[in-house]
Amino acid sequence: MNTLVQEIDALRNELETYRPLSASHLQKIEDALFVEYTYESNRIEGSTLTLQETALVIHKGITVSGKSLREHLEAINHFEAIGFIKSIAEKNEPFTERTLKDIHALVLRGIDPENAGKYRRVNVRIAGSRHIPADALKVQELMDDYFQFYEEQKNTLHPVLLSAHLHEKFVTIHPFIDGNGRTARLIMNLILLRHGYTLVNIAGDNESRINYYTALDKCQTENACEEFLQLVMKAEHTSLTSYLNIMKTGKSK
Repeated sequence: MNTLVQEIDALRNELETYRPLSASHLQKIEDALFVEYTYESNRIEGSTLTLQETALVIHKGITVSGKSLREHLEAINHFEAIGFIKSIAEKNEPFTERTLKDIHALVLRGIDPENAGKYRRVNVRIAGSRHIPADALKVQELMDDYFQFYEEQKNTLHPVLLSAHLHEKFVTIHPFIDGNGRTARLIMNLILLRHGYTLVNIAGDNESRINYYTALDKCQTENACEEFLQLVMKAEHTSLTSYLNIMKTGKSK
C-alpha cells in the first residue's frame, strides 16, 4: 500500500507542473470527465442512461424517450453537485455538516424534496448487503463522530486514504433515506480535489460494481477495509494517469 501511495503522490506532483491550466483548456477536460463521472456514479445506483444520453440530458436538456424523469434529474443534479464540490475545493471552504447536507440536497433536488438534505428519521435496510445501518435515533450522534474523525485526521491521514475512510464511514452510517452512495462518492472526491488530486471515477459496469460493493461490505461487516482502500487508491492512480496523458497530448500539439 505504501508503494501505491508513493506512486500516486509522484503522479500528483507531475500533474502540478502543468498547473495552472488555461480556463478554456480546463473547461473542456473537466466537462468530459464530469459527464463521465456522473454517468458512472448514477449507473452504480441503477440508472439506465447511456453516456451519450447523460451528456445530452445535461448539456442539451433533451428528454430521452423511455427513460424516467428521475433518471433525468439524477443526471442533472449530480453534474451540478460536482460543480458545487469543485467550487468548495477551489475556495478551500471547510467540510462541515452544512456542506454535506447541501451536497445531498443537490443530489435529491426535485426527486425527494421532503428528505433532501435531511437525516433519515426511520430505520432502513440495504438490499443485498449484510450490513445493517444504525438505528435512526443514533444517526445524529454518529454523524457528530464522523465529523470529529475528519477534524482529527484531516491534517494527519494521507488525503487519498482520508477520502476513502470518509466514504466508507458515511455509507456505513447511511444517514439519509436515499442518495447515500452518490453523496459518499462526492464527499470522497471533495477531499481529493481539496488536496490537488483528481476525481476518482468508480465504474458502474457489473464487475466493477460487484467489486466495489463487496469491498465495502467487508469493511462494514468484518472491519477488513484494506480491499476498499486499495480499490480507491487504484482508482485515483488510474485517474491521475489518465489526466496526465490528456495534459501531455495537449502539450504536444
